[in-house]
Amino acid sequence: MNLTFLQKGTLALSGLIAMGIGAAILFAPATFYGLSEVTLPDDVNLLNDIRAFGGGLVAAAVFISLGLVQRNLILPSLMAAAIVFAGFGLARIWAISVDGVPAATYVWVLIIELFVAALAAFAGIKTSNTQV
Repeated sequence: MNLTFLQKGTLALSGLIAMGIGAAILFAPATFYGLSEVTLPDDVNLLNDIRAFGGGLVAAAVFISLGLVQRNLILPSLMAAAIVFAGFGLARIWAISVDGVPAATYVWVLIIELFVAALAAFAGIKTSNTQV
């Protein structure tokens, strides 16, 4: 099966976003969070935890991107993208419900995360329908 524009675009978009954010958090967490006016304390334990999260996101990005080159991973990669981005979006909705509404930047990030999740889920459903 050749990749459709929807599959290729969704995998590329979600892989690039996850890789870019994951790498920024892994290698330059203070700079990354500073872009959103968040100052990280000088706490080695917190930085260790934050960098681990960034590494996990890089790993997810690698798996998502593998769908671009391994045909048998197209559907699993799309589903991984849908799950990862939906997880972030739903967690932000939960955070809003318990902590209040954050700065506009974070609301936009929430919208983007849910959009990418929906796009990946839609592409995955279209892919699974063509494989039946």
